[in-house]
Amino acid sequence: MDLSTHIHSPWTVCRVSGDIDTSTAHALREHLVAALDRPGHQTLLDLSAVTFMDGSGLGVLVSIENLALRQGWTLRLHAPPLAIRRLLTITVLSDHFAINLDLASARQPDR
Repeated sequence: MDLSTHIHSPWTVCRVSGDIDTSTAHALREHLVAALDRPGHQTLLDLSAVTFMDGSGLGVLVSIENLALRQGWTLRLHAPPLAIRRLLTITVLSDHFAINLDLASARQPDR
């Protein structure tokens, strides 16, 4: 798994590529906690290059979303691949997250 973060005002964009599983979930969580702590409190998690996600990855997403909600921050998932969107739907988590399939929709205000 590879992680990177950059600012695309007003968003902090965290890009993840590769597999998110039990061996990488902890590193992802640490990376996202640090990103959420940046000024602006709007984080876009780019999942477009994720090739696999298991339950530990889902657990990270849920815990980070809950942290963001408690802190009054915004977290959006950007362009998760079809397999991950299916996983979110099957686990009834798709309604729990703001999901954007393109950058233009990510820039729209929360509804």
